[in-house]
Amino acid sequence: MSSTLIDELRTVASGVRTMYGDDGAIAGRMRFEHLNAVVRLTPLAMAANLGNASLVLWAFHGQWTTGLLVWWGVMVMLASMATWRWLTFRRKPLPVVSCRGIHRTTLHAALLAAHWAVLPIAWFADASHGQQLAIATLFTGMMGAGTFVLGALPLASLAYVLLFAASSLIALLMTRDPLLAGVAVLVGMYAAMVFLGGISYWRKATALMLSQGEAVRHEHMLEVMLRDFEQNATDALWETDGQGHLRHPSPRLAKLMRTSAEQLVTLSLEQWLHQRCSQGAQEVAAALRKGLPFHSIMVALEHGGERHHLAFNGKPLFDELGQPGGWRGVLSDQTAVVRAQEQLHRLAHTDSLTQLSNRFALHSAIAEQLHAGSPGGALLLLDLDHFKAVNDSFGHSTGDALLSGVAERLRAHAPEGSLVARLGGDEFAVLLRPAPDAVVQGDAPESDAEQLAASLVSALGRPYLTGERRLRIGASMGVAHMDSDVTSVDELLVRADIALYEAKAQGRGRAAGYTSALRQRTQRRATVEEGLQQAVRQDQLSLHWQPKVDLATWKVTGAEALMRWEHPSLGRVSPGEFIPVAEQCGLIELVGLWGLRHACECARRQLPGIVVAVNVSAVQLADPQFVQLVQSVLESTGLPARRLELEITESIFIEDTAAALRQLHALHAIGVRIALDDFGTGYSSLSYLCRFPFSTLKIDRSFVEEAMVRPEALAVVHSIAQLARSLGMKTVCEGIETPEQLAMVIGAGIDEAQGYLLSAPRPLEHFQNFTEGWDTNLAPLEFLPPPAAGRAAAPTPGR
Repeated sequence: MSSTLIDELRTVASGVRTMYGDDGAIAGRMRFEHLNAVVRLTPLAMAANLGNASLVLWAFHGQWTTGLLVWWGVMVMLASMATWRWLTFRRKPLPVVSCRGIHRTTLHAALLAAHWAVLPIAWFADASHGQQLAIATLFTGMMGAGTFVLGALPLASLAYVLLFAASSLIALLMTRDPLLAGVAVLVGMYAAMVFLGGISYWRKATALMLSQGEAVRHEHMLEVMLRDFEQNATDALWETDGQGHLRHPSPRLAKLMRTSAEQLVTLSLEQWLHQRCSQGAQEVAAALRKGLPFHSIMVALEHGGERHHLAFNGKPLFDELGQPGGWRGVLSDQTAVVRAQEQLHRLAHTDSLTQLSNRFALHSAIAEQLHAGSPGGALLLLDLDHFKAVNDSFGHSTGDALLSGVAERLRAHAPEGSLVARLGGDEFAVLLRPAPDAVVQGDAPESDAEQLAASLVSALGRPYLTGERRLRIGASMGVAHMDSDVTSVDELLVRADIALYEAKAQGRGRAAGYTSALRQRTQRRATVEEGLQQAVRQDQLSLHWQPKVDLATWKVTGAEALMRWEHPSLGRVSPGEFIPVAEQCGLIELVGLWGLRHACECARRQLPGIVVAVNVSAVQLADPQFVQLVQSVLESTGLPARRLELEITESIFIEDTAAALRQLHALHAIGVRIALDDFGTGYSSLSYLCRFPFSTLKIDRSFVEEAMVRPEALAVVHSIAQLARSLGMKTVCEGIETPEQLAMVIGAGIDEAQGYLLSAPRPLEHFQNFTEGWDTNLAPLEFLPPPAAGRAAAPTPGR
């Protein structure tokens, strides 16, 4: 059996269960409609039953028996009962039928069919051929007609046709005539087709009832909505005749048009538009003359000192001959919408705190100025210096008051016609528009922008009074001119931002103008930043190794891994250039991990017995997972922790000293050595040496250079060596480039030396050759200056 037929049977079964078992109001209403369809035909059906029963009685005239007469009398009784039920049903107060009522009707249909079933079983076999023909004809007709009449009641129809079909089959088989056995098969097929037709009729009738009920419900809902629209809507219908005069203006329409209904009747729509509307009247009049439908044409009218905005919608009307017969449409009050849009436009273009223009408004103004093609003009982009400290120290309310004070000064000092905007945070901008004479003469007075920038920097640097506080902050400013090379908003903003970055780099509290050299430098930085993302994956990075020599044993005991980068287009890029870029753009973790892993692998395989030193950025150390990262690298490469030394600078203690010390203690706990690089040049504090046991102190080259010419600097080097020795730390002097410097650090008691005098940083294979050829028996004698006074010092090795 196909799935479609199964689904069909399930649908029929579900509908029958609902009709005969659901006591709900909707099911009761459906039962009433179905039963009413049957009951309406009851008088005709009962008349047909009595007539057919009488024809049977007439067919057997002269052969009447008591049983046949009783059968006819019972038929009269059943017809009478059905007629009485018909009369009762007509007086039913509510259009609802219960499940019990529908079952009663089914039972009555079954009784009627059972009574007819007696006829062929009792008299068909012994009847004459004429009588058999009369019984068969009447019986077949009654089965078809009755099943059709009862089609609205599926179970009644089923009981009716089953009883008729069963009695027919029994009567035909009782004759024992082979020919009539075939007729019995045809009767069964006929009964099935009649029943299926009845079921189809019932399903269509049910669907029709449901759709009619839904249509009535929608009609009621539409009626309620229309009534609500008439009472509460902000719109009104309008209609004009062929001459353009308004017909039957409603009070709502008169109210929207700010006049009386009586006066509207005397005016044409175009007259009202031209008399009362300040804008939009021409558009509506033009649409009316074209004779085409129009939509949402806005008109504005002044009434009571206020401006009201109305939207016209209309379509032409035509008479029976297709000739124009006027217009009909809707007039809606859009005043609130327009005012809300204007308010949103103001909010979208205004900074809520300072009431200056915002970033969006600035972009629009620049685009408009570029589109106009006017020469001259400039953009001043400024950023407040150390504003974050104000928020952190005094709270955001004080910061907001300070920003409002900055906005007032910018408004006061900006020239007339310029646009002052707050871009967000503590960033502001001033857009200078070209003077009218500059447009005529084609001049671009660049000096005016620079002078204004300098005066603004000076004005913003004066103290601010916020409540009882007197605060002083500065401002850095970048200036970009709108010359012929500027073709987009983004280009001008980028130029101003580049100039602002330069002003900050020069020490803040000043203004800087954009130049092509700044652009090239910025582009190079962008190239470096973009290239770093591929440098690790494409194996562009490498490590060079510079040895550390123990001055007591003259052995190479360590090596510092220094990162080198050969860029495909820029060539060799210095670590002093790409490491800061990596820190700023968030790539230092990737680059630093590559350097750490590569250094550990080389130390494990090619540099046995040597302690490798790797520089670690403060950004890397700030990562809470850095210790686990180092430990995983040591485990994967197999390098013992004691052979790894991480070099850090004192800058790691600036932001969060406690967090930095926790990280260092965790690294020390797994056996990694820690060296404090550039000791004495930054934010040195002896408390750091007490709170963390560094393994090495690296003395910066600046001390070595100064110790050669200043006795106090030499004394500092001696003191550092003694201090480190007393704390159990080694000392390393960097930047040893002359024999005299080597002799000085040996005399100062330094443990290790590193510098170009001993060896420049070398690639790994060259470094291996260097260490293999290192002769410890020569000691430092070949590097030290000869004892003769006045002998020229050895030349400084090239880098």
